[in-house]
Parts: sequence; structure tokens; C-alpha cells
Amino acid sequence: MRIPLDWLKEYIDLGNTSVKEIGEAFTQIGLLLDKPFDGKVFDLEHRFDRSDWLSVLGCARDLAAYLKVDLKLPKTYIKEGKKPRNEDVVKIEIECPDAVNRFNTRVFRYVKVKPSPEWMKKRLEEYGIPSINNIVDITNYVMVELGQPMHAQDLAKFRKPEIVIRKARNEEKLYTFLGDEVTLYPEAFVLTQGGAATVLGGIVGGRETGVDEKTTDIVLDAGNYNQNVIRKVSRKLNIQNETVLRYDKFLHPELTQYAIERATYLILELAGGEYYQNVDWNPHPSQPKEMALRKSRVRKLAGFDISNEDIADILSRLGYQTVSRSAEAFKVVIPYFRTDIEVEDDVVSDILRINGYTKIPTAQIQGTPPKEITPEIYKFEESLSDELAQLRAHEFITDPLVSRNENLAGNQVVLENSQNSQKNALRTIIAETLKEIVPNYVKNQTDSGVLFEVGKVYTQKGNKKDFQTYTETRVLECLLFDEKSSLKALHKKTSALLSTLFKNIGIVGYSYKKAGGAHEANIVKEGKMIGSVRYNGFTLFTENLLAEKKQVNRIISDVRSLNSVETSFIIPKNFPVGSIIDAIKAVSPDVTKVEFLEEYTGKELGNDKRSVLIKTHFKPEVDQNDATDIIDHTLVELKKTADINIRS
Repeated sequence: MRIPLDWLKEYIDLGNTSVKEIGEAFTQIGLLLDKPFDGKVFDLEHRFDRSDWLSVLGCARDLAAYLKVDLKLPKTYIKEGKKPRNEDVVKIEIECPDAVNRFNTRVFRYVKVKPSPEWMKKRLEEYGIPSINNIVDITNYVMVELGQPMHAQDLAKFRKPEIVIRKARNEEKLYTFLGDEVTLYPEAFVLTQGGAATVLGGIVGGRETGVDEKTTDIVLDAGNYNQNVIRKVSRKLNIQNETVLRYDKFLHPELTQYAIERATYLILELAGGEYYQNVDWNPHPSQPKEMALRKSRVRKLAGFDISNEDIADILSRLGYQTVSRSAEAFKVVIPYFRTDIEVEDDVVSDILRINGYTKIPTAQIQGTPPKEITPEIYKFEESLSDELAQLRAHEFITDPLVSRNENLAGNQVVLENSQNSQKNALRTIIAETLKEIVPNYVKNQTDSGVLFEVGKVYTQKGNKKDFQTYTETRVLECLLFDEKSSLKALHKKTSALLSTLFKNIGIVGYSYKKAGGAHEANIVKEGKMIGSVRYNGFTLFTENLLAEKKQVNRIISDVRSLNSVETSFIIPKNFPVGSIIDAIKAVSPDVTKVEFLEEYTGKELGNDKRSVLIKTHFKPEVDQNDATDIIDHTLVELKKTADINIRS
């Protein structure tokens, strides 16, 4: 939310308060500076679900409460307008009450459309909205000031003196006030007169009835609509503007009255003319929301005592009305513009913010620390990340939103209110989003690497209305790339990385079963699928993996003990490696384990030879001399069957 300093001073007497102090105060109440102050505008960001903070007055109200200064409310026109003749009433008909909560209208005649005064132009332009004319500027000004979108139409351009709000027809066309053609669909709703759509409800005004310098009679409306409808339609039509920004939040129907009274005052001041009453369609008037506030709850959440006088003062400054009060409880009416208040703790949060977080005293924790409640799967996934990082893999967090894939046969979760066609579904495999990182490496002249992500994939199968058919699966995805390696070489790297990871986390006794893809296999342990492997990566189901992992026992032995030796044997090209392993095991009972590590074929070995690296493990009491004798004895036995030597 952008707050021009000059506009802010309309509601608060800041006196000698410096801009630095104002910025710090905004931060304390939850409105963080998104950009440094430029001398004109505070560019603020907030993470709260508060529609009132999408208005200058809403932000000013909390700032005034924090600084303990009076809030000056903008002037409004609350007198009843002239009563129109029956033939002059603009009839309002709502055919889609599921989309419209309230539709408040007034008629103005004999107005003079002209440029806005300089102060209004300046404030709107500093906010980021260009000035058009005084009538259009007033609707924009009130929207930014109070947070309620408004719209004015030229009555002379109406085919009939009526506004009918109905669902749009499929493929119905509408031209916005900017001249863009929009193709509508039935979930959208439109304001019409004479059967023709003139406004896309809650989203953008139309060109046909727009106000210009020849306009003299206008109908002004302030509507309150179903926010879910606005959100879905605006995203499907890819229209994002200041109006949609506010209707995305839950605006209270009472706000339309305040906004139209404020706009009435400004129109009569800046455009003259006469104001006539018109229809206020409000079939279900809202009732004030009352809530009990316990002093004990404030004390418990704050950790210290706040006096009843301070609580009452803060509530009053924020717009709460105290109905009754005792030593231990308040009964308050929630201000209509605070649509975010749902439970007692929301009110307590307001009190703590305005009282000041810096006033919360520090204290030593009494008693024992709380028990560890972190789910085991989170710890396990963190350990997987650590293991892969030690193996020089790079971790990423990618966007789970992807483009819909028609080939997934309905198993993909598709979003109904996506913002664009490139982000309209959820991923079914992380490799799909992880592979988009690879071009960045290649661009920076890094031709090979290992990428991984710990995250979720999403699938749906069956009745889309049954939530049981939607699944989230926790996975570890690893992707290898090497621009210079063959598929076979890349497969060897993938296999080595996977086996090392499994060894480090205690996964043993697994096997591979061929999957549907030509270069893919499933990883199975005791009948349970724990993942899948491809030539350039693997997918592991972390919850299944956690259930199968064993404690890795690493015994630190005397540094003088010999654990193993690695020997490189030069053997004929077709000689089986298993024969070497069997020969070593047969030579001595002191051998505990024999492993094949890797194979090498080089020009210096010739076309009919290859080198294999064998790792032999011995009992702790075996020394270097004994180990050498065992390998030499093995070589003697092997030479009886083939031309085999040890590579130096």
C-alpha cells in the first residue's frame, strides 16, 4: 500500500514527528517499509489479511492509535438527497444474488465535468493512479482513501434508465474503458442496461457508458460482491487492477454507505450539481458483531499486565465500541471495517501491537524446556539434505505450480482460479520443475552438476469432489546433468550417488524392478516401493524410506588397525569379476567382505584388457603384511585360470 505523506497528514497531525519515526511506527504496527521513503510516499507491505489496510484511512487509523494522536475523519455528506420522480429513478435489478451482497446507488444531475484540483491530482499521481477528470478521479480517490471501489456512469448514454446485474453470457463481449475487448463466460457477472453489458462487475468499467467532458448526469454505485467470484473471474480473464486488489479481500457491506457519502461530498464540492436518492439494494442488512474480551486472556498472551484503562483507550482508538466493562472482562462491538477479526485472540493481538511489542518484558523461562515436537519425517528429510550436500549436490526449492499436462489422464490436480495458463496445475514430479534450473548452470559455463529438492508432489484420481482422492506425497528428487557425458556414463554417476546415499542412511537389502520407461526402474525393499531411478536421477518417497532405514553403526577402531585395501587387477576383457571376488574369499578366513568398486578401460591397457578395482575388508587383527600376502596368494591362484596381473 502506497501512502503519500501529504495525504496521510489529512487525517493525522504529525507535528514534529520525523519521517524516520513515522516509518518505525508503521513497522511496529505491522506495516513494513517495502522501499526506502523517497520524500513523498511510504511504500508499505503487510502480511495481514486486512482489507482496511488497503486504504489510506485504515493505515492512518492504526498509526494514530500507536502514536496516541487524534484521527481526523474525512468529510461526508449524510443528508438525504432530493426525491426523484418515478420516471427519473434508475431501476436496479439483481438477477444473481449469489454474486452481489449490496448495491448502493445515487444519481447526480447537472454536474460539471472538468479537471480535478491540483491537490487531488497530486495525491492520486503519487499513489500511482493518473488523473482523468474530476468525477472519475473522485471514484478513484475514495477507493484509495477508504478501500471501497466505486463506479460512475453517464446516464445520457444509457439505453434505458436501469442497471440489471446478471451472469454474463458465454462468449459475450465487453469493451473496457481502456478500449480492450474482453470475452466473458457465465461465472462472471455484468452490469447491464437495455440488455447490453456495460461493466464487468467488481473488476473493470466499460467504455460505452464512461464519463467524459460532455457528461452532466451520472449514476454512482458502490457495490459489495462475493470475493470468491471476483477472484476466480479476474484471474481467468487475467485482469489485475486496484479494484480487484480490494475485492480480493473481504469488504464489509457497510463500507458502501460510508464510501458513497464521502463521494457525494466530493462531487458536490468539486463538480456541483444536485444529488438525488436512488436504490440501495441491501436485502440482508448486516448486524454488528459482539465479542467478549477477557483480561486473563490478555494477561496470558502478553505475559504481563496491561491496565484496563490502557486496553479501553487502545480499543477506542482502533474503532472498537465497548458495550460493557468489568474488572476482568470487556464486551466490545467489532468495527465493521475489521473483517479479519474472528476470535478473541485477534483483539488481543490488536492490543499488543498498539501497546508496543517493545514493552513486553524479558524473563527467564521457568521450568523445563518444552518437549521436542518436530515430526520425525522433517528431521529425516533434513538429514537427507545434509547427506546430499556433503556429496556436493545443490539444493533448490522450486515452484509447485506448472502448466496443465493433457497426457496425465486426469491424475493432475488442476486449479480453478489460476492466474495464468503457465501456472494452472500442480506438479506430479519434481523433476519437471527442477530441470528448469539446468539452463542457468549451462549459461554460466557449468556443464555438469547434481541438483536436488525435498518437497511434495500432488495427484488426484477419481471423483474430484471427494477430497479423499487427492494425495500429497513427500519426495526427495535428485537430478544429474552432464553436457559432455553419454547416457551410460550419466547412469553410472546416478547409480554411484544413489548407492552412496543409501549406504550412509542405512538402507540395505533393496532391489530394482524394471518400470514402464526404457531408462527407469523401481526401487523395492521387502515388497514396498521406496522410489524409482532413471539414468539421470532418482525419486525417493521419504516416508517409505524413513520406515525402512536402519541405524548406521560406525565403529571407530584403533588407527593402527587395517580395515581394508584396494587392489586394481588387470584382467581379460571378458573375464568375470565375480571369479576374482570368489578367489579372494577362498584364500583366507580373515577376509570379511569383498567389494567391486569400479572398472576402467584405457588405450594403455589394449583392446583386450580392462582394469577392475576391488576392495577387500579384513578382520581387525590383520596387519599390512598379512593383507599383502593374502592378495599375492590370490593372484597366484587367479593366474592359473587367466592372464591376470596387479596394476601398479
